[in-house]
Amino acid sequence: MEYVIKEELQKEFEDWRIPSWGIRCFNYGFDGCTTSDILMLLPEEADLVLGLMGGNDPVLGVKVEETKINLEKIFEKFKDSEIIWSTSLPDLRNNKKVIYEPYRQVTKEVGGDKVIDGFEWCSKFDLTRFFTFKSEENVVEGIKEGEIDPMHPNQLGNAYIAKMFLEKLGFDFDSEKYIEGTLQGEKYPGY
Repeated sequence: MEYVIKEELQKEFEDWRIPSWGIRCFNYGFDGCTTSDILMLLPEEADLVLGLMGGNDPVLGVKVEETKINLEKIFEKFKDSEIIWSTSLPDLRNNKKVIYEPYRQVTKEVGGDKVIDGFEWCSKFDLTRFFTFKSEENVVEGIKEGEIDPMHPNQLGNAYIAKMFLEKLGFDFDSEKYIEGTLQGEKYPGY
């Protein structure tokens, strides 16, 4: 997303130069975190916040009411920032939508028009193309070593997640074209 945002800004503003604007993107991908954990780990300020979290809350015992409070605090912390947030995403297990539904609804309630419904957005795609990694054992999730990881998307899945956010920001992004370029070794693949 960082590459595309910088590229698009350079096209839009003739005098735009990456070093002079001081744009820095930080990926705070804290594996295994709950919304409670994230509250302690987020930076103090940001101009743009793109968030996709909460999928670990039900699995690790964070109740819906606590998730709501955590999200309210996160949104309050970044009230002066541009925020785009996604609900948790679907995976290959059919029961996830039922388990995560109350969390999905709370996320949409707290974030309003700043929230993308990731479940709904991703439902138009063949998820078997996005989830192809072989998993290590995950006792909490009931996954055996060597099984297809039903929760963590591959490069193509991540490119589609980027597309979801970039579209909300108003940028066109062709995930397939981008992945094709990366697989051909292009330093700056088309999108």
